[in-house]
Amino acid sequence: MKIELDKNEMPNPPPDEIIEAVKLNIENINRYTPQSEVNKLVKLISDYSKAPENSIILSSGSDILIKEFIFLFSREREIIIADPTFFLITNAAQKTSSPLLKIRLREPQFKLSIESLIDEINKPTLIVLDNPNNPTGSLLLNQKDVEMISENENVILLIDEAYFEFSKISFANLIKDYPNLAVSRTLSKSFGLAGSGIGYLIAGEIIQKKFEGLDIMLPSPSVIAAIHALDNVDYMIKYIEEIAQEKKRIMSLVSDMDLIVYPSYTNFFLMKSKMHDLARKLAEHDVLVSDVSNHYSLSSEYIRVTIGSKNENDYFIKSLRKIMRTK
Repeated sequence: MKIELDKNEMPNPPPDEIIEAVKLNIENINRYTPQSEVNKLVKLISDYSKAPENSIILSSGSDILIKEFIFLFSREREIIIADPTFFLITNAAQKTSSPLLKIRLREPQFKLSIESLIDEINKPTLIVLDNPNNPTGSLLLNQKDVEMISENENVILLIDEAYFEFSKISFANLIKDYPNLAVSRTLSKSFGLAGSGIGYLIAGEIIQKKFEGLDIMLPSPSVIAAIHALDNVDYMIKYIEEIAQEKKRIMSLVSDMDLIVYPSYTNFFLMKSKMHDLARKLAEHDVLVSDVSNHYSLSSEYIRVTIGSKNENDYFIKSLRKIMRTK
């Protein structure tokens, strides 16, 4: 059996009551999702995120929203992204006909040069940043940065907050002040619903108008799972605490092996070794981690490791020690 620490999923399924609700809903799979259920989900997300209901845009996954956002706002705009960044952001941006500027994150902290970014905004621009960043786990923005960027009327700014529940950092509260700002989030990570796929935008007025008429039919089981998850957020908070404890433990153990570990505000961490095939060697031990050189602009010395269950993490550490002893 393989230990899957490569996709930033949560190691535990949601509570039984959520799974049972989805099972019951499967009986209605021949029907489209009732609008009343969608409305209920929007209300729950609004309450959870403390954002107006009219600012919430739903989709079957934040990936779709990010792609659609880039498609809608890239025309006649330069696109600016971080480098590295979530590979879907890079792929979507590269598929447009717009000029693309990648701002390199500065090692070893993997910080974003806000000054460099601001200097580039002298024409219509679409900026897409993930905060925290994937694959580095670092924070790229603070509130002052977001305000400074959003005050420029040339800019449309999308911030992907897929790991918001881990970082506790959000800029959704600024939506009311900046109509050119949006944040994307997902229930796939902290809520343990990766197989369900519900994502949402919290969007300023300019973005809301652009998305009008682009309603996406949401799978009923996914909507039901999301409703019951947001009705029971305590389990998510417990999961977050467990992941934080495990991350601290595992990162400390990895650091003791002459490996570089970078600070992380997510449910994964980035590490660096002197070996260029560490991901492959771990796979030979049935431990799957992300070789970030496949999708990101980092060398194969870097690997990204998801925090799994205690048993999974222990097996990862055991396998890593074996490899490091025989290198």
